Amino acid sequence: MYYELQPLRIQAGWKIEYNNFTEYDIGIHGPNDLFELNEDLLRLHNEKANLIIDLGWYPNHDINGKYLLLLVKDYNWDCPLEQMTTISKNEIIVCIEKWVCHGFFAKYCNR
Repeated sequence: MYYELQPLRIQAGWKIEYNNFTEYDIGIHGPNDLFELNEDLLRLHNEKANLIIDLGWYPNHDINGKYLLLLVKDYNWDCPLEQMTTISKNEIIVCIEKWVCHGFFAKYCNR
């Protein structure tokens, strides 16, 4: 089955490096299309703030996996500023849309 890309409200200043985050939801569609759940779902980059938002599903294509969402500064993958793990697609969408708001990430701009 073909799934459209997941609509997201992304504020100005964020560049989409890649987007494989589709409308597929394991809670709704079941395990038939697990190939939609992989480690490289979405990466956003804010060059001015040197921030990255990275989304993946771990373990790759595993029905027992979870979304992992990271906010990273200066490519410091070992010490994310924010981290969220969940199986809820709605929680991930809300979190992404929150993290891209300048009012949220501004606290990390002067570090």
